[in-house]
Amino acid sequence: MNHKLPCELIRDLFPSYIDGLTSKVTNELVEEHVSECRSCREVLEDMKTPAVLQDDSRSKEEQEEIDFLKKTRKKTRKIIQGMAIVSVLVIAAVLIGKTYFIGSSLYSDNVICQAEVDGNHLSLNGAVADTGLGISSIKYKEEDGVVTVSFKAVNQSPFHKREFQSEYDASQEITQVQLDNRIVWSQGKKISALTSAVYNSKHPYVGDMPANGRTVIALNLVGELGNFKNQLQTSEEPYGWTMTLENEIAASQQSEKENLMKSYAYILLAVTGNLGEVSFEYTVDGEMHTLTIDTEDASAFSGQDIKTCSEDAAALQELLEKAGLDG
Repeated sequence: MNHKLPCELIRDLFPSYIDGLTSKVTNELVEEHVSECRSCREVLEDMKTPAVLQDDSRSKEEQEEIDFLKKTRKKTRKIIQGMAIVSVLVIAAVLIGKTYFIGSSLYSDNVICQAEVDGNHLSLNGAVADTGLGISSIKYKEEDGVVTVSFKAVNQSPFHKREFQSEYDASQEITQVQLDNRIVWSQGKKISALTSAVYNSKHPYVGDMPANGRTVIALNLVGELGNFKNQLQTSEEPYGWTMTLENEIAASQQSEKENLMKSYAYILLAVTGNLGEVSFEYTVDGEMHTLTIDTEDASAFSGQDIKTCSEDAAALQELLEKAGLDG
């Protein structure tokens, strides 16, 4: 009988076929072959049944082939089982190592930290905000006097504590310390998270509305004054930014809210390079009011050119404190 595939090839597939490791197409080829080939069908049936005493009716060669295929099947099963066990162990080892020894990068918002600087020497003291984590490593990178610190954390254990204390000696005098992109110390002054966020939102053009939005978010301006509509004047100097508040202000709160608007205007003028004036339009008991602050007003308040107040994070920290926006 003329078979589509040689018997030797089909029989080589039997161990995997019996263990369910072959594809649907291969299964169909095997089943089609054994339906037509009595010899291969008998070999397959013998391999599916437990070992029995050798049938004297078979030739020695047939029996040896059956025994060989059975051994191959057992060996294949053991190899697959062994590979599965090894894979599970490797995955478990990686997970355990990352969870308890190597750790994952820790965002600066999750670190409570104080930095003390003396020349080129830095001392860090702090803790992880998440009480279930411990510090696994602290790395330092320095460039032009700026030291950037990064942390990795693992599940807290006797070997990895939540609190940390670390020392670092830079190659030159330290001018600024950062946890990733969050500034915590600059020019001899501790920098708050608010000041760092506002400083990082600094941009040159008031016409860049997405950049304006980042400053508004950093200052939490909407949270304090409510929603507002923006109008930019960028056709001629002084370039202006007008905010029309949607919520009416009670007469009893007018003075407080106006002082807050002035404080926000000082900061916006400081961190927006070409911004010349900031106006707030708001309603008090049904009557529309406008409050405008320009660079001259802001400079008089700060005691220096308002644009210099964002040259470094320390100067901006002082301005935010003076404006009453950062305690």
